[in-house]
Amino acid sequence: MDQARPIPAPGSAAGLESAPAVPDYELLRQIGRGSYGEVWLARSKATGALRAAKIVWRHKFEDERPFQREFEGIQKFERISRGHPSQLALFHIGRNDAEGYFYYVMELADSLENPKSEVRNSKQIRSPKSKTPGGGGAVGPSESDFPSALGIATSDSHTPHTLRAELDGGRLPTSRVLEIGLALTEALGHLHQHGLVHRDVKPSNVIFVNGRPKLADIGLVTDASDRCSIVGTEGYLPPEGPGTPQADIFALGKVLYEASTGMDRRRFPDLPADMKEWPKPESKLALELNEIIVVACASELSGRYHDIEAMLADLQLLHAGKSVKRNRVWQSYWAASRRAGIALAGLGAIATAVALFLRAPVTPAPNPDGPESTNLLAQADCNRGMAIIRNDEYDRFGAAYTDFTNAIAKDPNFVRPRVGLLEMAIRDTSRLGGSPQDERRKLAKELEHLAPDLPATCVAQAMISFFDWKFEAAEDFALKGIAANPKYEMGHTVYGYMLVCWGRPDEAILQVTNSLKLAPTKAIIYRLTGDAYYAKRDFTNAVEWYDKAIGLDRHAQRSFWSRGRALWANQDYAKALNDFEEANRLSARNESERTALKKRDDDLRMAFNRNGEPGYWEQWQRYAETNPSVPMALVLIHSPAKRKEALDLLKKAADSGSFQGRESYLNYLLVEPAWDSVRNDTTFKDVLQTIGFTKVMHPRKK
Repeated sequence: MDQARPIPAPGSAAGLESAPAVPDYELLRQIGRGSYGEVWLARSKATGALRAAKIVWRHKFEDERPFQREFEGIQKFERISRGHPSQLALFHIGRNDAEGYFYYVMELADSLENPKSEVRNSKQIRSPKSKTPGGGGAVGPSESDFPSALGIATSDSHTPHTLRAELDGGRLPTSRVLEIGLALTEALGHLHQHGLVHRDVKPSNVIFVNGRPKLADIGLVTDASDRCSIVGTEGYLPPEGPGTPQADIFALGKVLYEASTGMDRRRFPDLPADMKEWPKPESKLALELNEIIVVACASELSGRYHDIEAMLADLQLLHAGKSVKRNRVWQSYWAASRRAGIALAGLGAIATAVALFLRAPVTPAPNPDGPESTNLLAQADCNRGMAIIRNDEYDRFGAAYTDFTNAIAKDPNFVRPRVGLLEMAIRDTSRLGGSPQDERRKLAKELEHLAPDLPATCVAQAMISFFDWKFEAAEDFALKGIAANPKYEMGHTVYGYMLVCWGRPDEAILQVTNSLKLAPTKAIIYRLTGDAYYAKRDFTNAVEWYDKAIGLDRHAQRSFWSRGRALWANQDYAKALNDFEEANRLSARNESERTALKKRDDDLRMAFNRNGEPGYWEQWQRYAETNPSVPMALVLIHSPAKRKEALDLLKKAADSGSFQGRESYLNYLLVEPAWDSVRNDTTFKDVLQTIGFTKVMHPRKK
């Protein structure tokens, strides 16, 4: 739900006159808005009770299917909504197809305007399953601790009490976070038991009703098997994507991280720098809670809680005053004793098992990114960097680079940070300084020395071979990496990229489909899928995939540039120019560069408006004559009268053997439609053979 705006007076133009019809309820004022509808303060005509009514409009959806899915999700949730005190209770659902909306009436959040609703100053809320220290039953606030719902009706505004609003004032006491975690974990457990998932757990979707935290934005609740759409919020989405119970666990872990540290979820797994200065009981409890958060937010499913009940058990253990960390150590001891075949009978047997465990430590399962470091500080640096890049937090790539280089400095033989640096050099080179190819070459050499059979090493060698135009070797390395670990997403992604460049888009689509299964929220994979359709000359599908990439990362300039060229090829010139200009705006490193690029874009737009495509490319030629970074051959090929000149420049570049800088466009000769007009030309065929394309333009024989 969006932050609510001030509520207009009853009967004003923004009040009753614009209110949709909800039978048996009077809609008083609009108190919030979301992506697909709005929330109103509603009063029951029969009882006078105040509720919240959400109106979901059909016209906000692209088609009928997602609108219907949301309606069906609300129907399923309504059946269980009043079965648990931490669920947001629904009282009524209906739809008005004539006016194009459905609605549901639910509990109203406490208002921040009343100081008594500030849970920071209230009694702690205990989970229904929790016990008081004295051994009594669950306790909660009394009715006098919170505002009367009727008091809101005379207020000029109603700002819902959300967890996000609380966090605007800084981190919460850890004991308070623990209470919130217990309530929300039980709510998710109740959902999951009924085959439902939330899909967008975040602080702004946690509201307080009579002081109790509850999950809001329930329109996103759906079947755990429904993976029809990508929903959720960046930073709370796990690497594998939303729509599963494990994804809800990941998101809840990030919520507890923000609440307990006061830090943005993108900083995970960093801890506050001043934690050592906290009172000892607070810092001790915070570190214990962090043990739970780290498991909940594990990037790999194998390292995360397998279900919400396991997370709840740890929270309840901590709430009872016991140590989660110590409990895990003893669980390991018991596991070790079972593996050793020891029958534990009393304390003496336990001691024996512990001694055996300490003498023969258990070898952990091999990490596909390489072995862990024995240097704990190096390991911590690497984990921070990996969390950043695996969650595609591009704006923090600089911090990840520092983490990885620090890890290597502390442990020169540590493989995993080099894998992280490699993935950075491949993922989005526009976010890194220096030469990505030089970085890849250095990393490939180091990885080959430290871990020659690692999938990431094969990927590095494949990329180096590719940019050296040794395409057959590149394909060998790519296939070797995939065979070594079919679940290594980067292997499929890099091979897919190569197949696009080699004019084998159908095979590329198969590879990136595998990538999407392994990492369904990475924008670069959606962009690469668009590239594959672009290479097939299916520009409509290409635009749709670029749209998805931009939806996941609106700051990736290359996605705008890629969509622009697909729109241009589809003769949608106006939209294409807009995308090119946005790509340039995002790529500018300073105000001076931004001004220069804007002037160039303005000149190109004016040239196009005067003389269409010919004028546009003539203007590009004038710019290329004074800017050596622009490949003149790629500009001239768009002018029929200058194709021979373009081919001569192309052959000169190929004969020079250059693959960096301005000649990098040579790798995309089979991708760009501009070269289609000369594909049968002898010079063009000679260039393809010189570069090595003719050896990999067709699938290998099995």
